[in-house]
Amino acid sequence: MLLYALTILLSAFLLFQVQPVIAKIILPWFGGSAAVWATCLLFFQLVLLLGYLYAHASIRYLKPRQQMLLHTGLLALSVVALVFLPVYPSAAWKPSGTADPTWGILSLLGLAVGLPYFLLSTTGPLLQAWYARRYHGAIPYRLYALSNAGSMLALLSYPFLFEPFFGTHRQAGMWSVGYCAFVALCAFAAVRSGTAPETEPEAASDTADPVAAPGPRQYTFWLLLPACASALLLSVTNHISQNIAAIPLLWIAPLSLYLLTFILCFEGRGWYRRFPYLPLLAVFLGAMAMAMDGFDKAPIYVVIGLFLLGLFSCCMVCHGELVQLKPDPKYLTHFYLTISAGGALGGLLVAFVAPHFFNGFYEFPLGLMACAVLTLIVLRANPDPQWFRQFLPPVRTVAAAVVVGLTGYFGYARHERVIGWAHDLAHLVAKSWTPPDSFDSYAIQVAFLIVSAVVLVALRADRGLGWVKSMGGRYTFGIEILALMIGGYLAYQVGQSTTGHRLMIRNFYGALKITDTGPATAFDSVRRLTHGTINHGEQFLMPARRDLPTTYYGPDTGIGIAIRDKGKSHSIRVGVIGLGTGTIAAYGRLGDYYRFYEINPLVPKISNAGAASQFTFLTDCHCKVDVAMGDARLSLEREPPENFDVLAVDAFSSDSIPVHLLTKEAMQLYFRHLQPDGILAVHISNRYLDLQPVIGGETKATGHIARLVDTDDDTERDVFGATWVLVTAPTPGFDSEVSSNSTGIASKRTVRLWTDDYSNLFQILK
Repeated sequence: MLLYALTILLSAFLLFQVQPVIAKIILPWFGGSAAVWATCLLFFQLVLLLGYLYAHASIRYLKPRQQMLLHTGLLALSVVALVFLPVYPSAAWKPSGTADPTWGILSLLGLAVGLPYFLLSTTGPLLQAWYARRYHGAIPYRLYALSNAGSMLALLSYPFLFEPFFGTHRQAGMWSVGYCAFVALCAFAAVRSGTAPETEPEAASDTADPVAAPGPRQYTFWLLLPACASALLLSVTNHISQNIAAIPLLWIAPLSLYLLTFILCFEGRGWYRRFPYLPLLAVFLGAMAMAMDGFDKAPIYVVIGLFLLGLFSCCMVCHGELVQLKPDPKYLTHFYLTISAGGALGGLLVAFVAPHFFNGFYEFPLGLMACAVLTLIVLRANPDPQWFRQFLPPVRTVAAAVVVGLTGYFGYARHERVIGWAHDLAHLVAKSWTPPDSFDSYAIQVAFLIVSAVVLVALRADRGLGWVKSMGGRYTFGIEILALMIGGYLAYQVGQSTTGHRLMIRNFYGALKITDTGPATAFDSVRRLTHGTINHGEQFLMPARRDLPTTYYGPDTGIGIAIRDKGKSHSIRVGVIGLGTGTIAAYGRLGDYYRFYEINPLVPKISNAGAASQFTFLTDCHCKVDVAMGDARLSLEREPPENFDVLAVDAFSSDSIPVHLLTKEAMQLYFRHLQPDGILAVHISNRYLDLQPVIGGETKATGHIARLVDTDDDTERDVFGATWVLVTAPTPGFDSEVSSNSTGIASKRTVRLWTDDYSNLFQILK
């Protein structure tokens, strides 16, 4: 037993330890996008499915000795492959064009960690089957919980024990050593399994009771429940990473909770109970739906905590209902194979289908709706004495799922009437409740009323109170109505994201949305570009004002001061990392040269000249403008010195910072492209990350000086409060205008110097 447990524990640890390691290594190569992690998760889920398929076929079709010979041979081959194809991939894999990087990431991962990861993924189901065969009558499901415990230990230890103290090269080397130890343990277990009887445990006795084979409905639930949980895992991770930071900590936290639900549900005592998890599910489905729009100004711990607790509740219900449907150990590999197929299906829908077929981030609200509907179907199909049995009949369940979307669209499209009814109903309950001023907050309060009603009914239904039982069909009707109301609000969130826009487009790097705030004749009407939930630039629609620099790039901001300082006596060369709306080009004069670096191929289509152009900063500019496509860091590494007078680093994906653009090596590269007296302007406005100590440390390490320019909002000129850091050489330093409009970098934090081999965003979370 100890051998099996130790091997499974080590394999699970390595299986999930390699995920943040390899993802952090390749993240800078693909622009630091949050989608890199989603693509990595898709790869790991697909390989996990292949591993489970191998384990299923091996157990079913091969004799014990054949299994032993095949598996030990593959283990030896993987060690040889690790020598010639190390975990730390070659820099030759860095992309050189602007094509969708999904296939490049999948190919890179396949060569770097494909075979070792495949063999690690086979260990859980394979060794559990060997254990059940060797020890007849033993129940192997606790080994599955142990496997998930090892996985969670790997994930939780990475941001606290490995990432803060070791560079990525050292991490890859340590993982390789651990894998060699696993190969030795697993080979020994395989040899021992080869001596086990060739008969399956259930066939050992002719008098044993026959075990019923799982039916199509059971297989369907085995597939859909983990698919729903997996889709929500990736959706929540994408939402957090897109709007905060693409860092291992924010990848690991959702995945750890996802694994924790597996541990709690598959542990022998079974921690899942329909009460209180179903009421919690109702609460968090509504709360997450509202938080997608209404919590943008909340503290980081509130935002992250809400989504993590919501994900935990959803996964706990999905995996808890799944474990209640587990089969006899005879069908163990069938069960695990279908679960892994479900996980891969969910990952495929979010990481591949959604970016290519949706023009917005619809997978999150759709996943919440799917979770609600699937839960009702499972409860109807698998009732128990402690939960009221009368849920939606199958035909009405399907009809309700269709009506959810229609109710959301038509009901909330006429929100004034719906809110009027809700307001009248609320006054019947509480005379003192008055409608707030804005529709958004009003809709949120209505949704809270709905969620509260769901919780009340769910609590009383679970306790089996007599008045609930006596309601009969009325109870079923009430559940249908409440489910439709929650589903309607979720559908409303999708509807809101698709209305009032001029253009919505999406690709691997995220979703871009363009909206107008009013008619072109209005003095303060602007055209706005948003990426995720963050404003990435605005332009006045009135022709007389449309060439004014707005948002983070006003005349008194850091970039405005830097360009004005260098352009006092001559034409200048300006480099800008991050195109956005091209607002900085508003400063361009005849004789100037502006070169933008942009990784997202969709951005130039809306910012540059052409039929799809939505902003005119580049076309109205009097200077010469070039746009270099591809990751800015890789482009600058390939180019000869550009001799920029000003180089602005403004490459944000929402508030998600591309870490590889803020390392010591990156800063050295920037100054290779600057004039000796040139200014590097780094835009560090961020809701959640304090980047001052990072820039301060790199400035000292490279022998430069820095000044901080922090400005406030100027609503009349549509200029936002912004924080820029200006960096230059000590000689000649900054002139009097820059010095008088800036302060020194003063941060109480002290962080280790960021390099290409080491960075840790956890230390600078606000």
